[in-house]
Amino acid sequence: MGDYKSRGQYFPPVSAQLVNLVQLKPKEMVLDVACGYGNTAITACRKGAKVTGIDLTPKLLMLAREEEKIAGLSSINWKEGDVENLPFEDETFDIVLSTFGHIFASNQSLAAKEMVRVLKKGGRLGFSSWPSELLSERLSDVISKYNPFGETKEFKPGSWGSPDKIKRLLPELKELFFERGTIEIPCLSPNHYWNDSTHKAGYLMRIIGELKFQNKYDIIEKVRKEYLDALESYFLDNRLRFGYLLAIGKK
Repeated sequence: MGDYKSRGQYFPPVSAQLVNLVQLKPKEMVLDVACGYGNTAITACRKGAKVTGIDLTPKLLMLAREEEKIAGLSSINWKEGDVENLPFEDETFDIVLSTFGHIFASNQSLAAKEMVRVLKKGGRLGFSSWPSELLSERLSDVISKYNPFGETKEFKPGSWGSPDKIKRLLPELKELFFERGTIEIPCLSPNHYWNDSTHKAGYLMRIIGELKFQNKYDIIEKVRKEYLDALESYFLDNRLRFGYLLAIGKK
């Protein structure tokens, strides 16, 4: 799984920005989709919302419960489940959120329909995603290019970073608007980030591990060089700049 908490430690400001943009009010029913270790769910709960966090990975939910306890909270409903088949009745929530989570659903159209389905009439949907032209997706492209498992990608998470694609996926939403931001990650060099990623980023760890098993160290070196080339363009003053997109709409 990798060290998701370490990799996600720069997400809390995005969670706060998202919660503010959906104009969350105390006691509103909130669903955090693909909640990870709970950064957005906890942010919403601290604003007084009644929060449910759902994720496919039990280990992440366990970590989310620990984070909730550290925050001094105890009311969040943590639930195992899939964005493509949300275990809730129609129009259950006032707000549905996702911070870089739902974008990895294999069936994007179904994920979009499910998030809208569980949203009340007049409710707000808000999420963050990675634009396909910026750093996160460039790194994803490098990794996918040398994927030793031969997996075909019929979807790209970066599609959720395109306003035009979001409008097509979510035609039911009104008053849809977008806002951009940048996560800045301190590091001494692009190679420092590569080293950190190969020890903590689950998907990259899986790819590198398989290439080592196949004794394809030449391919690993190609991955490293292209990964570093992508990073170099976004490295300034000992910071890596990951641009993101926020989308907010009303049902």
